[in-house]
Amino acid sequence: MKFKRYLQESRNTLLADINEILLGLYMVDGDWKKYDDAVSSKKQLEIRSSQISPEDYEIQKLRAEDMANAVKSWAAQNGYTGYIKRAWWTARPNVLSKAVGQSVDSRKNPTDTLVQFSDGKFLGLSAKSTKGKGDIGFKNPGLGTMQKIFKMDLSKVEKLENDAVKTLELPTSKNARKKYIRDNPDIQEKTIEIGKQILSVLRLEMFNALNKLNKKQLADHIVNNWMDAEVQYPPYIKVTGHGNKAGSITSSILDPLKNDKVTMLYNKQINLEMIGNDSIGVSVGREGKRIMKMRFKYESEKLASSIKLSGDPW
Repeated sequence: MKFKRYLQESRNTLLADINEILLGLYMVDGDWKKYDDAVSSKKQLEIRSSQISPEDYEIQKLRAEDMANAVKSWAAQNGYTGYIKRAWWTARPNVLSKAVGQSVDSRKNPTDTLVQFSDGKFLGLSAKSTKGKGDIGFKNPGLGTMQKIFKMDLSKVEKLENDAVKTLELPTSKNARKKYIRDNPDIQEKTIEIGKQILSVLRLEMFNALNKLNKKQLADHIVNNWMDAEVQYPPYIKVTGHGNKAGSITSSILDPLKNDKVTMLYNKQINLEMIGNDSIGVSVGREGKRIMKMRFKYESEKLASSIKLSGDPW
């Protein structure tokens, strides 16, 4: 089961990369001459395409084309004039900064595909692709970021993991530990339970820290660290391709600076509640309008991979 999950995560990464590259290509009407570092991008597209089925590739192609059309329509209505003269796939280090000619903190700016219009304006695209119709999570801040912001005490977490390594006689190397755990189902049952306990401890630590913030501080934290809704350069929009077969593909666009959820966070009371074992739910108002969930999770195998945070729909 765990290995299948790993394969699914790897597949999702391949699909996402393909979608981002193709989105840039459709933004310049399929002209590779307008694609920055086209040779490398084409090569990466070929490599990734060879690792998935033709059917999966076709779906990403259809979504990317629809997403590009949606972006062009949105841009025409929001002050972007002229034609698109250049596209960049920004997954590689420093591509975004080099493209716009100034330093950009890619940890805060989630642009996956960048385009430039003939009037010189840049527009970043944070691209997502899903078979469903609803929202999907966009921001996944690192545990280190949250630890730094809230000065979280992780000593109990470290002790729980270290005690488990000793008690269960697990390998000290996480790579070796992952293989050992997956090769020993009886051990895996125990590490899963300990991992759940660790995630619960982390969740409580952050829940307490969030409750110490005043109303504006809490709203600022959610908007800036989870929703990517602070002013950025280059400006960007979030574009999501939905649907899983020809004829049913649609796209949705969200401008982070024109987000109803952001308005509600600043104008209504913010409610926090612990959900399940590892999540914090954020809602607003007396009616409890749901905004999002903050979730702690292991990257793959519990006790044998890094812990991440995920901003998810709720």
